[in-house]
Amino acid sequence: MENSKPRRSIWSGDLWRLGLCVLVIYLVANILVVDSPAWIVRRDQRKKVMVRVEAAGGWSALQHACDGLVESNRESRFDWSFYHDTNGLPSAIAALQPQKVSFDSPQVVHSSISDREPVIVHIKIFGIQRSGLRAIPYYGLEIVSGTNADRYTPRPSEGGVSGNGYDSYRKITNRIYEIYGPD
Repeated sequence: MENSKPRRSIWSGDLWRLGLCVLVIYLVANILVVDSPAWIVRRDQRKKVMVRVEAAGGWSALQHACDGLVESNRESRFDWSFYHDTNGLPSAIAALQPQKVSFDSPQVVHSSISDREPVIVHIKIFGIQRSGLRAIPYYGLEIVSGTNADRYTPRPSEGGVSGNGYDSYRKITNRIYEIYGPD
């Protein structure tokens, strides 16, 4: 007589439990990675930017590079994007790996000599609109250059689209602001 053990179904016992555990781990990992809470994304963005700023020579080197960029582009609007341009940025700014760098020249900003406004260099480092699962929140820097820098306060965009505008800011130095927004 043969030993007749009942055949186990693939859906019963240990194999089924193992498959369920793997599925739960997969789903939890995807939720944490794909839909990370904004504070986790922001923390990771800040860490990356700090490493890049240190590689660029620090905040003062970044400020100096922005001041030089403004001075060398006094007559025209400056609009650099990694989609179109491959050079044209000082190395301290390029070290940030920006997506976009822009400012209006002093000639455009200053309507009269007596009422001079500072020039604001906008550096977008992270940010992508929602296209599928999630957006990457906007994260960038505003570097104040020129006269009356102490009068400047960032102006968050109203109704900004996630990845393309900011709604919050934090002062880093007297002339550098971290900007981030809508989550």
